[in-house]
Amino acid sequence: MQLKDKVGRVAATGRSCQNWKKDQELVISLLNKISISDGGAENMLKPQLVVTGHASDSLYTSILYFQKKNFPGTPDGYIRPAGPTFKRLAELSTKAAAKPAPQKGQWNAVATPSVNSALSKGIADDLKLDYAEVVDIIRATVTDGMVTAFELDDLLTIANTSRTLSPTSKKLINLFVGDEQKKWLGIGPYDLNSDHKKIAAEMVCDFLKNTRTTFFPKLDPHRVGIGILRRIAKPSLIDQDQGSLCGPSALMFSYASDKPGHYARFAIDLYQKGQATLGRLLIKPGKDVRNYTPPWSLDHVDWLTCASIRDSENWFLDFDDTGKISDLAGVTLPSEMEQWFRKAGYRDVRENTNISRFNKGIADVNEANTLLDKGYRVCLFISANMTDYDDQSDKGSAFTMHWVVLREKIQVANGSVKAKVFSWGNGDYEIPHPNKAGAIKPLATKDFLMNFYGYVAAKA
Repeated sequence: MQLKDKVGRVAATGRSCQNWKKDQELVISLLNKISISDGGAENMLKPQLVVTGHASDSLYTSILYFQKKNFPGTPDGYIRPAGPTFKRLAELSTKAAAKPAPQKGQWNAVATPSVNSALSKGIADDLKLDYAEVVDIIRATVTDGMVTAFELDDLLTIANTSRTLSPTSKKLINLFVGDEQKKWLGIGPYDLNSDHKKIAAEMVCDFLKNTRTTFFPKLDPHRVGIGILRRIAKPSLIDQDQGSLCGPSALMFSYASDKPGHYARFAIDLYQKGQATLGRLLIKPGKDVRNYTPPWSLDHVDWLTCASIRDSENWFLDFDDTGKISDLAGVTLPSEMEQWFRKAGYRDVRENTNISRFNKGIADVNEANTLLDKGYRVCLFISANMTDYDDQSDKGSAFTMHWVVLREKIQVANGSVKAKVFSWGNGDYEIPHPNKAGAIKPLATKDFLMNFYGYVAAKA
């Protein structure tokens, strides 16, 4: 019984290890033999879903959960051949076989300690769960910094089998678990594995218990709360949709990544008080933004935060919708982006753009890469043309100016450019971007530079 190579993902970067099929099947088999109380999966992992080269979300979070239960410190997310995690797996799996998987659809099928304990506490007095008790069950799953696929399954069991849950409580659970058919809107498992994220998650749970006060009557408070929680766990879910909100989205992605507690406080204060601060930056949106109903495809929390920033800073134009009329009002100039980061508490903010001549060069690309290496948030100012398969080599205009956040160093080689950025709810958006069939056209260096207007960089 031995592994050929590493199994899982590198927690620090999210990159998958080798993940040979037989190696994954062995790890799944061992985890399934170990009880949940010992950090195992207790027959809940499904080996038929194994894909060579990729550790599924459920397997990855199971490895994190096992490491957190059995080893002090921060879990690394993967298992080495003959490493301490593998040895501990082998040791615990030799104990008595885990109980057979209980029949689904019964409350006694709830197996995860966090959900089971909170459920028992909630029904102790009257055998019923009220809304506040449901929030506390959700709170129990986020407290240790990791919401596993097993905990989400248990929450669905409660939602699907309880005869006493209110429609609001069921809705909250279903929002938290997410929709498998709409994964782009966010779905668990949740990674909240830092003290700052745990504190932010506690703020959200407190908010969900008191959603009556609002200055945004058209926004669903439960969508807002769960949306905040999702973005704490995965900031790349922030998505401007069809609105001209790429500048605020880049700022919010950076803020949620670097300061999750401050991000949560900002969003909650906006919803409850109608205004909030990002460091020294006071955001106070107008009544049109506060009374607007976003389209179904735009998450309520992204309208709440991003549209409020854009509207609050517009001194000559009113931004209150996501249509073409809002395009000019939604444009974020480099000077504004620089001031936002500076006032929001970032250090050594650098603005290196030129929107009058559009002629940034390789030296500016190299500077952006150097700053990224040094830990700066680097927001590229580009033409949105280069992000689209059909238009990537077309010259941009004032109406195609777009902000993205650099995720990896820009690669310049053999006369072409590749980059990975945050944009439109995707933290790994590729430039050049493939078409629907997966085809990719090389992006010539000269075409990239024609559509590259510089950057704003800042240190958290």
